[in-house]
Amino acid sequence: MKPGTPQPLAAPVLSCGRVDHVALTVPDLDAATAFFIQVLGARELYRRHYRPGPDNAASMAERFNTHPEAACRLAKLDFLGTALELFEYRAPDLNRAMPRNCDAGGAHLGITVHNLPQALAALRQVPGVKILGEPSVIGPDHPLAGRRWVYFLTPWGLQMELVSP
Repeated sequence: MKPGTPQPLAAPVLSCGRVDHVALTVPDLDAATAFFIQVLGARELYRRHYRPGPDNAASMAERFNTHPEAACRLAKLDFLGTALELFEYRAPDLNRAMPRNCDAGGAHLGITVHNLPQALAALRQVPGVKILGEPSVIGPDHPLAGRRWVYFLTPWGLQMELVSP
């Protein structure tokens, strides 16, 4: 093989079927659930509550990688055909800072909209939402040339992206 030629990939360790769900930790479950339902059109499927203690066979630390005294509430939503779990934790050592895209653990959720200017106008009316700059267009030298996109922050600081094909 020539230098710089990609090596063939080995077989994956796991045989995966599909992504089952996406989970996000939010500071206020009720507010985040309302935002996803009222602003983005999600549908709530159910809620659960997890508490530490003798009623939990396995501790919160073992099951969820949290402080042993952590508790959480969960809402599962159907968001555009994807199962989305929203978690609100309570823990003695809780860090409430939202990571930026450049921080370890930073991420964003990208959603397609059919009319980007209309979507932005609607988001500008939602209290606490912050649009990050103006829409950008992907250049001609990119596989997704011509797509338009813009990031925004939810009222609690979750990074999201609107994408227009």
